[in-house]
Amino acid sequence: MKSLCSCFYRHLVKLRPVNTMVLEKFFDGPGNALCVASFYFTCSISMNFLNKAVVSSYNFNYPFFIMACQMVATVVFLDLIRVLKIVKLPAYSLKEGVEFLPCSLSFALHSTLSLIALHGMNIPMYGAIKRCTPLVNLILSVLVLKKPFPSALLTSSVGLITLGVFVASLGDLQFEAHAYTMGTLSVFAQAGYLTLVQKSSEVHHRSTIEMLHVNSFNTLPIFLTVSMVLGEPAEIGQSVSIAEPGFAWVFSLLIFSGCILTWAQFLCAAVCSALTTSMISVAKSVIQTVLGFFTFGGVQFHPLNITGLVMNILGGVIYTYVKQFEKNKQNARRSTKLIENGIGVPELSHRKNSNTGNAKHSLISFEEDEKNRTV
Repeated sequence: MKSLCSCFYRHLVKLRPVNTMVLEKFFDGPGNALCVASFYFTCSISMNFLNKAVVSSYNFNYPFFIMACQMVATVVFLDLIRVLKIVKLPAYSLKEGVEFLPCSLSFALHSTLSLIALHGMNIPMYGAIKRCTPLVNLILSVLVLKKPFPSALLTSSVGLITLGVFVASLGDLQFEAHAYTMGTLSVFAQAGYLTLVQKSSEVHHRSTIEMLHVNSFNTLPIFLTVSMVLGEPAEIGQSVSIAEPGFAWVFSLLIFSGCILTWAQFLCAAVCSALTTSMISVAKSVIQTVLGFFTFGGVQFHPLNITGLVMNILGGVIYTYVKQFEKNKQNARRSTKLIENGIGVPELSHRKNSNTGNAKHSLISFEEDEKNRTV
């Protein structure tokens, strides 16, 4: 048995490590970007209910401990595949950690505030508050990423979503000021770290796995320190929730799903954009709202509440339509330029496959387009 394990290890270490940037390029393109967005959508809507189950149903309101466990799991897994040379991932360095620190601090703040807000707020209203994020991301994309200001119709769709949040909050009969404050602060924190993830990917050319690796190391000491200062480990040791049937399975699933969600979120911000990532929360509002009305206490139906949520959905639909229209228009303009230069589509495909210089030219043209995109 020992010799078999040794043989397996020798063959494993001989495997050529996978470059993380190659994995990133695999998701490049409109079709694959849709897959990334759908994957993040699925992870995100599942995590809301898992968080609610652990924090409220099991009375396990220890957000810093939960996030520390997620960071430990991420660090152990990524370092394991790095040591085994499954992926080409550089070891954590203080220089990389300092450069990525602003993003990590925003991530830590958002993760904690979201858990606190969800504990005192029903799921539909929690989702409504988080739909203010696209507005903040829209502003940051212009100020931080230096993107062109979007069209008036696209801006109006984001404004309609934000207005719907305020209308819906007026119809929340279980309004809790503390939870709403924490939810609002988490919006700014989320918009900040998503924008910084996109900037790190575009400017510093970091892969998603590299950013996830550095972020886990940066935030782990923060979550552990604050958890111990607040006395969470001692309270957990005296809690009866951990002995309840099914808690261990739900908690383990929460930790695993949290790691996957973080990766999916970083991937979506890098492949799509920070604004598109935040807009996915609008797309998931229909399912989240319907399920949230009938689970974990739900929320009482109110005309203002329903009106606000409908405005959220309508704004999301308009945004999707406008972006698809602008994307088609951009592709048509690019095709026209190619035809004017005497390059047809079949000829272009042949050049991409056979000529390195043309491939490089195509990459430069793509990067020029990226400079002019908002999402």
